Amino acid sequence: MRAISLIVIISCLTQSIQAKNVNIMDLGAKPDSVTLCTDQIQKAIDDCSASGGGTVTVPTGVFLTGTIFLKNNVILYLENGAVLLGSTKIGDYKPGSLIRAFQAQNIGITGNGAVDGQGHSFWIPTGEKTFGPGERTFAHNRPTPGNLVMLEGCKNVNIENVTLRGSESWTLHLLACDEVHVSGIKIRNPLQGPNTDGIDIQACSNVRISDCDIYTNDDAIVLKNRNPKYYGKVCENITVTNCIITTVCNGFKIGTESISDFKNIVFSNSIIKTAKTDDELAKTVVSFIDPANYKYELAPISGIALETVDGANLQGVTITNIVMDGVRTPIFIRLANRGAGEQKVAVPVPGTLKDVIISNIVAYGASTASSISAIPGCYVENVMLHNILIMTKGGGNKELAQKVLDEKIKTYPEAKMWGPMPVSGFFIRHVKGLQMSDITIITDENDMRPLIKFDDVTDLYINNLQTNDVHKGDCILDFNNVKKANLVNIDFPETIKIPWLYFKGNETENIVVRTVDNIRSESFIKTDEKVNGDAIKNINGTN
Repeated sequence: MRAISLIVIISCLTQSIQAKNVNIMDLGAKPDSVTLCTDQIQKAIDDCSASGGGTVTVPTGVFLTGTIFLKNNVILYLENGAVLLGSTKIGDYKPGSLIRAFQAQNIGITGNGAVDGQGHSFWIPTGEKTFGPGERTFAHNRPTPGNLVMLEGCKNVNIENVTLRGSESWTLHLLACDEVHVSGIKIRNPLQGPNTDGIDIQACSNVRISDCDIYTNDDAIVLKNRNPKYYGKVCENITVTNCIITTVCNGFKIGTESISDFKNIVFSNSIIKTAKTDDELAKTVVSFIDPANYKYELAPISGIALETVDGANLQGVTITNIVMDGVRTPIFIRLANRGAGEQKVAVPVPGTLKDVIISNIVAYGASTASSISAIPGCYVENVMLHNILIMTKGGGNKELAQKVLDEKIKTYPEAKMWGPMPVSGFFIRHVKGLQMSDITIITDENDMRPLIKFDDVTDLYINNLQTNDVHKGDCILDFNNVKKANLVNIDFPETIKIPWLYFKGNETENIVVRTVDNIRSESFIKTDEKVNGDAIKNINGTN
């Protein structure tokens, strides 16, 4: 009797050990890229989870599959040379996405293999003759599989080293997840792909992303809050570091969908760059582009985009040690009142955007001015820009310098929303508490536009702002209705023959300017008739 019991115990232990390391081929999966293996892969996951968890191994080979669901305590391990290949038949996706999980704990996707969604098979040409901002050469052929990997309500997630490629839509979508670690992954999507975001972090908390290499058409790394199920859940405690990003959209972005709040976010030690014409994944779109425009239409729209336009409060963002190569607009910060989501059926209320530090930025090959802006009656608050070098195209004419930018309160927020800008460096409007220190902006071509325009700005501090001598317009810095400003170490090249500072508006007041003593005040400062005589003080160290 005891012998029989011992045999049963040993048998159970053996089954348990086997269940904790399941090879999908042991359940009949075939690595021939044509036999659908969904059921075999799912059974391996289900059995492994039911036995207490472990590893489901995808060995070397190409395994065709539809939707599979990760379950509690299961790691999906893709060996080197292993590929999970998404089916091109929409009926194999139930309900959608190639890899899914819902309210699962202790799950992961790891290894040096790949997940390939074959997303291009679900795209159709739009008939567009060109490829550029706002234009799509291909669109979704509905219905579609959607996200490549979609994890919702999961906790303790680990995604490491795998390649995620050929997504039909968003590549890695994290929705309402907690305790997520994403490290060392590659994302590879063709540039003609519509809505192929890299990593979407929506209503998540405690997320760490590091050492990733992302190449895609749409936003590379983006934080959102738009799902009605999770209204009120803060997207918080997010760190992104040591990444290489190639995109034609936005590199690191918060928004556009911004219904619930964002808090405590860090982006650091990364590179954002433009695609090359000979990149394998760019070859299709290159055929749609005028060769004279390669430099701009293959470039990211913006490197850093912080947006709240649907009522969310965005607070506590630090961005540092970023290099941008060919990014059109280095920095775009926007607070507005579009009123999406639940606000569509109520009176929309703007959110807040405050407490942002951006430092140690190198951006060369820029072509459009950066901006920090809100809407009348609202303010972006407490932004610090420090140790930033921007090299930009320039070449603006006098007509462009006189362009007035609409408030665009409900417009979709994007760096190109105003078209060509009336400034070469920064456009800043409706801002309180802005510090700019150790900023250098080099403009390649002669420019009739101001370097920076400040409009309705309070509590402004500038220390050591530098530029070169190509400015030929009315002024270098344009101030309109600016209050409580302290301008230190203003010392542009003496070869510039236009006013350095031009103050306008009857609300301009409490301006303190401290600069080198050998510059006569009349050579660098100008005011219009609306500015009070005592609004500007301490010019050249004297009253």
